[in-house]
Amino acid sequence: MSLIKPFNGIRPQKQFVKKVSFPNINYFNNYKQNKKLNFLNILNNRSISEAKKMLLKLEKKKIIKQDNSEHFYLYRITHNKKALLGIVGKINLENYDDKKILGHEKTFSIRIKKRKEQLIKFNSQITPIYTTYKTNKLYLAKLKKLFRSKPDYSLKSKDKCKHELWAVSRSKLKKLVQNYLNKIRKIYICDGHHRIQAMLKSRKKIAPMIIAFPHEQVNILDYNRVLKTNLKFEKIKKIISKNFSIKKSKNNTIKKGEIEMYLNKKWFLLKLLKKSKELDVTILKKLILNKILKNNNSLNFVSGIKGKKVLEKYANTKKYNLAFKLSPTDISQVISLAEKRKFMPQKSTWFHPKPLDGIICSRIIS
Repeated sequence: MSLIKPFNGIRPQKQFVKKVSFPNINYFNNYKQNKKLNFLNILNNRSISEAKKMLLKLEKKKIIKQDNSEHFYLYRITHNKKALLGIVGKINLENYDDKKILGHEKTFSIRIKKRKEQLIKFNSQITPIYTTYKTNKLYLAKLKKLFRSKPDYSLKSKDKCKHELWAVSRSKLKKLVQNYLNKIRKIYICDGHHRIQAMLKSRKKIAPMIIAFPHEQVNILDYNRVLKTNLKFEKIKKIISKNFSIKKSKNNTIKKGEIEMYLNKKWFLLKLLKKSKELDVTILKKLILNKILKNNNSLNFVSGIKGKKVLEKYANTKKYNLAFKLSPTDISQVISLAEKRKFMPQKSTWFHPKPLDGIICSRIIS
């Protein structure tokens, strides 16, 4: 039996899709909230009640509409001539307890509480939870055949990606998708751990919407840190030099076991003195951040799509004065940790590209 089920999706009418569907806010450097009726403003509205009003207005004006029958949805994202082939459907949270759905990141309790409030009040999921599954060349060849027809939506977005969506309605194609999905034994959560935990903690009967990509196509970027510390450079250097060598960075691509640090408007390369099997993000937390931060809560996370210049910009403000840049974690490491039921620190992986917000939505409470 397939872990992924069809559902009645909610999506924009074709003529409105480009106006209301947007990439994640991290793809914008200077986003400001405005009154335009789109999912960017809905998801980033500080008032849940105001955001819900906007969502209801989209439905009332028939800008978005729920499909009359159950569908699987095919979703292709093309970036730099590489395609990610996703299947959108719903999952049963009982499979999380059965260890057929596995996560890899720790979560923040305060964010789970906020997500739970949003989900229950909205009764809508605006973005599918990003997941992956193990595959091979034979299955990939079968998957590619499903994407041969003309898509229902095709648009280029502000994330510089091409997004295409198919609603699978023909019974023959639906059966092909179902047969393909029957081969998937486990699903690994990539992005959406807080939403999953919020749903698990709810007493309502919730079926999350996910998008599942083959693991071979998934791309992970670095997820970096900026923070504020009152420690002087010499004190920071003393703490770090116990486990790392420190020298000026030459701006080369960093390798596993290396971390870049930005302080006093200079980049430094930190190399681990002893080899470790732990991930760089875990090493950074254990050997540096835990000792520098202590009870300081000024830590923030910056996705790799922003680049080094944005890290510098953050670290040169009054709010922050120190930045750390990591090398990306490999998808095989993510899957391996999930299989072992081990967890990476919060905000360890940034998956790129991502589905657009609002291109396909769902009711979450059945």
